[in-house]
Amino acid sequence: MRAILIWLTKWGIGFGTILLACGVATIWLGGSVSLPAVTVRDGTYVVLDRYFREAVPRIVLVGSSLTSRLRDEYFVTPGVFNLTVTGGSPLTGLEIVAGRPLLPAVILVEANVLSRPADADLVEKYAKAGRGRPWFFRPVRWAVASYERWNHGPDSHARVAVQLASVQPSIGQPVSSATAISWLSAQSKNAL
Repeated sequence: MRAILIWLTKWGIGFGTILLACGVATIWLGGSVSLPAVTVRDGTYVVLDRYFREAVPRIVLVGSSLTSRLRDEYFVTPGVFNLTVTGGSPLTGLEIVAGRPLLPAVILVEANVLSRPADADLVEKYAKAGRGRPWFFRPVRWAVASYERWNHGPDSHARVAVQLASVQPSIGQPVSSATAISWLSAQSKNAL
């Protein structure tokens, strides 16, 4: 019986140490690395987490899936943040922006779907800064997310500018089918 109690005590101390280490790692590293989005809702969580993690941007776009196609990398002007809720309402983004202590200088609103109500769950979770942050560090999740970010990192402004510069001379020119096929094959290779 005594051996079982010693084993349970060692197990409890080991588990408590691991839990404490995860709590310290959360404070030290934060939840800054998120897994790639698999569903539309995951993409919304990634965007909202990033909005609260970064400094207040100068310009914020709020909207639905139409505005979500305007990725941050497409803007040359620094300080532009696209806070869209794909499939949702711009009112959700407006309420989340209003819940932050500091407001951006400019808020651009997609106005074609203002009849949709705000997503109460997202507003409740993110209306106060820091509510969406993790309490404890998840080591396996962090390792997988770091690998995915390293292997398939997001586009940067510079990379998008190079891609646009390569396409720019052909704008306004008739496109042959051979050019279109070579461009599509290059895009599919980049996606893999």
